[in-house]
Amino acid sequence: MTTLTVGYWIFTFIGIISTAITTVMCVYIFKKYTFEQRTWKKLEYQLILLRVVFDGVNNFVSCIYFLSTIFTLQYPDIFPFTVSFAIGIFASNFLEMRSFLAAIIAIERVIASFIPLHFYGYRKRISNIPIIIFVVSTGLACDLVLFGICGMKLPLDPGCMSINCAIPPGYQTYTFTTRMFYSSINILFSGILCVKLLSMSLQRTCVPVDLRKPNLLSLTDGLSTLSFDLIPSLLSSYGIIDSKSLGPVVGVLRQIGRGVEAAVMVKLMKKTTTVQPSKTEE
Repeated sequence: MTTLTVGYWIFTFIGIISTAITTVMCVYIFKKYTFEQRTWKKLEYQLILLRVVFDGVNNFVSCIYFLSTIFTLQYPDIFPFTVSFAIGIFASNFLEMRSFLAAIIAIERVIASFIPLHFYGYRKRISNIPIIIFVVSTGLACDLVLFGICGMKLPLDPGCMSINCAIPPGYQTYTFTTRMFYSSINILFSGILCVKLLSMSLQRTCVPVDLRKPNLLSLTDGLSTLSFDLIPSLLSSYGIIDSKSLGPVVGVLRQIGRGVEAAVMVKLMKKTTTVQPSKTEE
């Protein structure tokens, strides 16, 4: 039986609780705004609701992963780490998909804010299917790189009891590179969107609710990516965050970020339109 640190137990239980709560919120959002209010019919929310689906699956599977690692580390002969590893890889595929999708949404919201009439005129002619195919392909590419290019084999060698131990260095480099790529795009365009929204607020511009809400949701995702994903990943890569003593701290922080986004969406979508009057109306 493996001896576990207090930090491992703390962050593992936080991960279980946060992923469970986030899963419930994602199910609530999808049920309410897809089946009840039919919000998915509006172009502005379609990709956002798809991101909610990816978040829900990712958090549900991640919750199972955190639970499985407890049994794996306590009873490796009964519950081998290969099972937990497979669950974790499946969850990471959906994380990759939602992250690339979030970056695409950030780009879309910036374009919609700067040239709304032209954007919606052309966007209605573009199907979401190519976007979905691309996003799904990013998740499948992870398996291709891991098992095809890096030559990962299952079951794992005895004695390996962590994700970092199991995955090849080449795959770690690949995931770190893609994370820096989509996180940077998301944060960059979220920053541009933030400046645009601030400018519109100072000018007291009349903003339609179906433009304002998706913009705020995308901005929340960008801030969450910076705070709970990019910065912890960089700190971990430089050894400032010790995963050996703190356990799955980086993954837990990432999932907490998804929970913050879901909570903001639940609260924001309940609000009615609040439009600032233009200067000519004062």
